[in-house]
Amino acid sequence: MKATLQMGLKQQLALTPKLRQAIKLLQLSSLELEHEIKLVLEMNPFLEQEEPLDPKNNEEYEEFDSETLSNDAWEDLHQYFNSPSSSALQQDFILQQGTETTLHSHLLWQMELAPFTEKERAIASIIIDSISDDGYLTCTLKEIQDSLCRQDIALSEIESVLNVVQQFDPIGIGARNLTECLTIQLANLPPHIPLLEEAKILTNHYLDLLGKRDYTQLCDSLNISSTTLESAIKLLVSLNPRPGTGILTNKDPEYIIPDLIVKKKNGQYSVQLNREFTPRIRVNTRFESLIRSQGETNSLREQWNEARWLIKTIKTRNKILLTVARSIIEAQEEFLEGGEERMKPLNLQDIAQCVGLHESTISRVTTHKYILTPRGVFELKFFFSNGVQSSNLRNTPTSSSSIRALIKKWINDEPRDKPLSDQLISTLLLQQGIKITRRTVTKYREIMAIPCSLHRKQVLLNSK
Repeated sequence: MKATLQMGLKQQLALTPKLRQAIKLLQLSSLELEHEIKLVLEMNPFLEQEEPLDPKNNEEYEEFDSETLSNDAWEDLHQYFNSPSSSALQQDFILQQGTETTLHSHLLWQMELAPFTEKERAIASIIIDSISDDGYLTCTLKEIQDSLCRQDIALSEIESVLNVVQQFDPIGIGARNLTECLTIQLANLPPHIPLLEEAKILTNHYLDLLGKRDYTQLCDSLNISSTTLESAIKLLVSLNPRPGTGILTNKDPEYIIPDLIVKKKNGQYSVQLNREFTPRIRVNTRFESLIRSQGETNSLREQWNEARWLIKTIKTRNKILLTVARSIIEAQEEFLEGGEERMKPLNLQDIAQCVGLHESTISRVTTHKYILTPRGVFELKFFFSNGVQSSNLRNTPTSSSSIRALIKKWINDEPRDKPLSDQLISTLLLQQGIKITRRTVTKYREIMAIPCSLHRKQVLLNSK
């Protein structure tokens, strides 16, 4: 039988299976992680679950041993993550209405946090609306320009905004074709990945030959051996040719169990993992000793390595989650003290720079992760909000969350027979040094599902 090379595209993250598993675990909530671990425990005899810790002793999470950070594979994972690329405290769980997370809502959330101007945000909005469920841009830049109905927007500006959107999570979103999609993903891999340059050349110049499986021509063109070509192709097919399909959708009501807990002690806020729902596993030492005394096979050695890697990966996942959460809470401490009116502007880039990770990683780790605070349970994404420039005493931006909180408070306190119009609210905000238009007030009001002043007054008249 003649040995031949074959190429196929399939949906999965880049790098080795171990690193793909590490990235997957990073995105899971505590409940999802617990389910994943139960599946692994059934298949790997080297692993066993530790007894759960006393939830009353939910102090600082254990220190992460140096072995976790010394492994070569962890170095790859670390570089991947750093690449440019209410009164519910007494409840064990909370029943909340699940929110629908779609690809477009996920991208719009990141757009709101990006440092765009109003013009750039308008462009980005059209771009996101034009992205298919697979993650590809379905129209040309000229069509986007025409749909904006503005004479002051050049194609180069649209291209510039598109380049930013393509760095959103998931990486490669908004590509115009398969070549661009793969090129963006390759550009965000650590530069030391073997055969990365060969994979880039294959993507940019030889996808047609790959489709024809003309491997002889490819080896000659790249001046590489068939073995090297096969390895470069494996790197290519490990990329995600349909980046939009990786976004989960949650439409049903769900039970929310906090992944993290905020406590205030001696005037200081601290963040810990919710130990009661943080899965803890260890290596079954008795089984390990038995295997060593009777010899070992390659299969058992592989399972042993997988067990050790999983334990390290979970520790790494917990460390990243805890580090990101602590950075967020430190930035939003005034919210914990005074509520939404004191929420500060905060975007993904702020946290990314603080903890040394890429913005797309921050997006992954804050999605579907919940934190229990003295003010209730919130998704970590809740603490991000873009800023509006204000002329207050400190001349610092005011977050859109705090502006919405002010609007809601004023409407709740308004005279029932004289409800505040959006224009009047805009004037009141201006008196506090916050300059936003009436249209923006309308947008914030509609986000909070608050009727217009005319409708609120009509409701009052009908109730009499």
